[in-house]
Amino acid sequence: MLKNKTIILGVTGGIAAYKSATIVSRLKDLGAEVWVVMTKEATKLVGPLTFRTLSGNPVIVDLFSQEIANFSVPHISLSKKADLLVIAPATANIISKIAQGIADDALTTMALAMTSKKLIAPAMNTFMWENPLVVRNVKTLKELGWEFIGPTEGKLACGEEDIGRMVEPEEIIEKIIQKLGMAQDLKGRHFLVTAGGTREAIDPVRYLSNRSSGKMGYALAQAARERGATVVLISANVELPPPLDLEPVKVESTAGMLEAVLDYYNNVNAVVMAAAVADYSPKIKNQKAKIKKKESLNLELEPTVDILKTIAKQKGRKERVLVGFALETENLLENAQAKLKEKDLDLIVANDPSTFGSDSCELTLIDRQGKIEKLPRLPKLEAAHKIWDKVKEFL
Repeated sequence: MLKNKTIILGVTGGIAAYKSATIVSRLKDLGAEVWVVMTKEATKLVGPLTFRTLSGNPVIVDLFSQEIANFSVPHISLSKKADLLVIAPATANIISKIAQGIADDALTTMALAMTSKKLIAPAMNTFMWENPLVVRNVKTLKELGWEFIGPTEGKLACGEEDIGRMVEPEEIIEKIIQKLGMAQDLKGRHFLVTAGGTREAIDPVRYLSNRSSGKMGYALAQAARERGATVVLISANVELPPPLDLEPVKVESTAGMLEAVLDYYNNVNAVVMAAAVADYSPKIKNQKAKIKKKESLNLELEPTVDILKTIAKQKGRKERVLVGFALETENLLENAQAKLKEKDLDLIVANDPSTFGSDSCELTLIDRQGKIEKLPRLPKLEAAHKIWDKVKEFL
């Protein structure tokens, strides 16, 4: 999403400097070229080697360093190259120095040379943030076109709960994506995405499930947020970090997922069922004691509730786009088309099982008009954007 974009990340001596490593990692995941510029105080909190490893570029602390000797006038060369300067965390000291035009280290020198977009994520004690001098300097920078994100309320380094805490890295990433031109074409839309694989209990320690990693559902949720949508992510047994600023609604069983979907259904424009929902559940569940090992065990199963069929019958069906997934080991397109019709879907995503659990996928999109679009093998985040492009057409 940030391919061919160059971002300079300034890191100053606030305790939140350790979170800047996450920012670099996420920016690299999104395809950006990242250069980290640190103040000397910041190097006492996080070693430059950490940022060099994550970014793949030399870390700039001193403009006279031999590491950047191949740059002619490095603070000018890099400033011209950059699409965005982000300072996170930004201390009261760095904000005040830039506002007063002081350039006494690599970061302040680069900040004054920068003509591209600029974003500051402050982090400091409440008394410092509310100090009239800092307030005046923040006002000066805003008037000069610098954009601020945060600070927010939370636990500070001093132990108090108040304003001054740096916003979380994923919120900063979302703001960066917005500033660098990610189309906000889904802003104002509300989507529900399911992810992961449901579990059906056999006894207190065993269950029936599948191999779903949840990666596709999480990619769909992230892609929609990147484009401005409000997203509810219902997550079944997924071991992945939350995408961007989303806090997943966690469920375990198919019945639990249906309940959660119905809770949000009336408030969304589209439902994308990327979760691998268990088809069967034990008819008799031994909830109190573990079943002892025997020579043989007969387990009678019954079908679970069909979530897509159920919501397709809900009031206001025509006002919502319904998207399902089909993972088949044979006759993929034929089975996907049958499922599309049977469950009254607007779009079905046929998923090649050879990429199950992978970071990439080979998908075929089939809509209710019979149009078939086969996608090449893509990273799941890119494929997710293709799916939302199709959903947007229906909306």
